[in-house]
Amino acid sequence: MIDKELSCPICNGLGNLIHKGTRDNRLIDVYKCQKCGTKFLSKLERKNDYENGFMYGSQDLNNINIQERLKVFRPDDMRRCEMVKEICCGKSILDFGCGFGGFLDCISKVSSSYMGIELGKTERNYLNKEGIKCLKTIEECKELFDVITLFHVFEHLSDPRVWLIKLSEYLKDGGYLVIEVPNANDILLSLYDCRSFADFTYWSAHLYLYTIQSLTILIEGSERYDIVSADQVQRYSIANHLMWLAKNEEGGHNKWKFLESKELNEAYLKKLHELQMCDTLFFVLKKK
Repeated sequence: MIDKELSCPICNGLGNLIHKGTRDNRLIDVYKCQKCGTKFLSKLERKNDYENGFMYGSQDLNNINIQERLKVFRPDDMRRCEMVKEICCGKSILDFGCGFGGFLDCISKVSSSYMGIELGKTERNYLNKEGIKCLKTIEECKELFDVITLFHVFEHLSDPRVWLIKLSEYLKDGGYLVIEVPNANDILLSLYDCRSFADFTYWSAHLYLYTIQSLTILIEGSERYDIVSADQVQRYSIANHLMWLAKNEEGGHNKWKFLESKELNEAYLKKLHELQMCDTLFFVLKKK
């Protein structure tokens, strides 16, 4: 029997069932808090095997084209580097959940030192062979950092309150924590109500989808940080959205290049920002 209501783990508000099953597990359902807007799974235990390539699905780890993956994610890595460059210049950086190190490569140009944390064995081995220090867990770190970054990692953590406190213990006084996560109020979900996108984006690995309000509640509740900025980012273009709405498919930004107009996308981004319906949230925090 499926529960129609569950208590929100973030604010204890009432969470209603909004989606049965995730794209990879029909036994895990999705709920939305009426109070803070957080979307959370009916099972919040992290059981995914990240170390052995869960993130790549059925793809053979031996056949992953690492350089191609780095190329695909390069625009995001460069954008992130630009957004945090001022606080990272001449500083020590830890990228928590660093993947194949695209962001570390970008930020290495301005930082004094940098390293990663990555559960994935393939990624970790690759980085260490490339001369970039990468550990499996943060508990292995023997130093404090000026900046810790988590890009699309925080939504995977089953106990975010505990992690906010733990991460602060690896920051120097006055150090910065940067968190980028998917936005629960993504317009494809909140206004367009695109069923195919919901079926795709609700995933057993994403335990939470946060709103500006709910992430603020968590951060203020930890009593460890001041919020420097709480911004939105739109990673995908209007062509991507139109493809979802018209064809129920991803990849419109690659398939419908004729719609990739700078002026059109800037106008669309401006409106999404006004509505607080961009696809991504970007928080910069400072340790108290």
